[in-house]
Amino acid sequence: AAVFHEGLSLLQRDRNAAWFSEPAEEGGARLLICSEIGSEGRNFQFAHHLVLFDLPEDPGLLEQRIGRLDRIGQTADINIHIPYLPGSAGELWARWYHEGLGAFEQTLHGAAAVFREFHGPVSALATGGDWSGELPALLERTQSFKKTLYTELEAGRDHLLEIGSFDRDKGEKLVTEVE
Repeated sequence: AAVFHEGLSLLQRDRNAAWFSEPAEEGGARLLICSEIGSEGRNFQFAHHLVLFDLPEDPGLLEQRIGRLDRIGQTADINIHIPYLPGSAGELWARWYHEGLGAFEQTLHGAAAVFREFHGPVSALATGGDWSGELPALLERTQSFKKTLYTELEAGRDHLLEIGSFDRDKGEKLVTEVE
């Protein structure tokens, strides 16, 4: 097993990633344990299993993690494993990602919009104790939001992106400064 985390030097991270990248039959590491920094910048398309001991609260970060394996050159289905304790916040996040967003089966588009819309409600449920009664409504709302978002994206215009990409006040100030 190799590790990949912030406490290692850049050189040691490179060595550990290279060791993991070697085929196991040639003596390479069979397991790479990463902190969040392993979710960006490295490609491990030769790996077919991803174990997520924690799920990020930001769907964009989940996409980054899965994206390390789901790359050009991937030769098999990626098996995503998510261990959690029943009734825990981990179960809530896993079910919301799986049943609400379908994030383990397909690429999630519009992750920033999903985060803005649902981070507060899901976080509140995750820390609020027994969430089982409220989960079905949250899942239904999430599925509806995703369907609407994807319809807008397929139509070629992302209103949410437009809203988040332009700040009229800042733009007018910049024009004034340039003039």
